[in-house]
Amino acid sequence: MKLGADISLARRARKISVDDFAASMGVSRSTLHRLEKGDAGVSLNTLASALNSLGRLDLLENIIDQTKDDVALMLLRQKIPQRVVGKRRKKAQNMALENNEDEQKPHENTELAGW
Repeated sequence: MKLGADISLARRARKISVDDFAASMGVSRSTLHRLEKGDAGVSLNTLASALNSLGRLDLLENIIDQTKDDVALMLLRQKIPQRVVGKRRKKAQNMALENNEDEQKPHENTELAGW
């Protein structure tokens, strides 16, 4: 709804008639009215034509700006680890784990028989 109202405002601010604007977009007058009223059934191509006629096609570049996509940013934040272990520390942790595993293995009887 707001998008259509904004297009209507931009058209009127430029003093472009409905007939001239629809002709420059390559759509019918009724399609332009549907766009300006915020009809969800109007195609993206019609929106792009309106923006192009207004000289603002650049606005489509930011229609799904990744830096403003809160859901995607939230999902990315959830994947960030709570801790980051440096290479040295990670190597030391791996060595400690290996030593721990060695201690838990049953030791062979190294005592000589009869002693």
